[in-house]
Amino acid sequence: MEIVVFGLLFGGLALAVAMFAVSSLIEKMKQASSGRSDNWDSTPRRAGPPPDPWASVRAADPDFSAVLFEDFVYTLYASAQRARHDPEALARLAPYLTPDVRAALHARPPQGASVEAVVVGAARVASVNVPSSGDQWAVVGIEANVTARRPEGPRGEYSRERWTLCRGAGARTRPWTGVRTLGCPSCGAPFQASSDDRCASCGQVVATGRFDWQVLDIGVQETDERPPALLGDDTEEQGTDRPTVVDPGLREALSALLRDDPAFAERALFERLELIYATLNASWAAQDLGPVRPHVSDAMFNYLSYWVESYRAQGLRNAVESPRILKRETARVRRDRQFDAITVRLWGTGYEVTTEAATDKVLRGSRNRERPYSEYWTLIRGAKVRGAPRADAKCPSCGAPLDVNMAGHCEHCGVHVTSGEFDWVLSRIEQDDSYEG
Repeated sequence: MEIVVFGLLFGGLALAVAMFAVSSLIEKMKQASSGRSDNWDSTPRRAGPPPDPWASVRAADPDFSAVLFEDFVYTLYASAQRARHDPEALARLAPYLTPDVRAALHARPPQGASVEAVVVGAARVASVNVPSSGDQWAVVGIEANVTARRPEGPRGEYSRERWTLCRGAGARTRPWTGVRTLGCPSCGAPFQASSDDRCASCGQVVATGRFDWQVLDIGVQETDERPPALLGDDTEEQGTDRPTVVDPGLREALSALLRDDPAFAERALFERLELIYATLNASWAAQDLGPVRPHVSDAMFNYLSYWVESYRAQGLRNAVESPRILKRETARVRRDRQFDAITVRLWGTGYEVTTEAATDKVLRGSRNRERPYSEYWTLIRGAKVRGAPRADAKCPSCGAPLDVNMAGHCEHCGVHVTSGEFDWVLSRIEQDDSYEG
């Protein structure tokens, strides 16, 4: 199971993914039940996805959420990288990183160099196992770019790693509050490092994996130092004509969602997706992500920010001009006690170009030939949220004109709105040729 691959739009964003997922930063990234006309049932379909790898974990912990696990992995990876130069900062992550793992992180070259930026390009679950002992194991493959401050200046490094995590048989998912913190896994209070790894608030020894996932081992499979290569070739998009990967349980899951939330409408979800699509394309082209911030998850926003800054630093601008969606089809509905997630395949087109920012000279792509593509977009919403998806530019909490800061909080009411607490937000985009369901 692939937790997330940010395929991120066609063109420059798709190139960004191609660079992460296919070989360092150059080659590593490369209705169902409603009966409405939006239901593209005539489209040929591929076989459905493999079984849910988390079934055995969820059997022991009904509140477990793959969305929350994804968020945890991203947050922990970024926090561990940013702390690796400082043993004291690493010690504050003791509930989640064993002593051996912390030592290995601190020894990474360039040892002692502070990390300025971390972008996780992909995190794929390689295996999940719940043996007879009841402990829960997961092996996750992570691809990321880490920028460290060296004497000669900041330097990016692509890394491909395998993280092995474990948590005790009695561990249970705690209620989601909308913001991920890496405090005490027992009581949630800020964790202060101590000689016996005991939480000062609840008195529990918490560096044992008894309460939450703990990283037992990190295997670095590949590292590669090179800056992002932003001018790829004009190779045609692959997979656009492939049948859609439709989950076999789609109709049943969508019907259940409609029973639980009669106000939900698939057509309204498509309208919200089209709003996000238009805003994301415009924000990307303008190299200003403020307008799209309310509509994307925190991890997606961080990822977009990295690539916008990469283009800007090299004096480049990438855009899909005159973008439009040609067709869309619901492919999957996944629900747990924490989140609902809907994956929609969309077919789009536009004039994709990379230009020299100062002169607008086209360096890649064409303003005369459209480039069709298709992608899988996944939107998430809190499991207890009800109501029709909105397609207007208003805060879903207070109704004021939409104005969200970079942390994802409404500037009017101060509420965090970018984790699906009130409405559907975009959490990932996957390229057609890599999506497996």
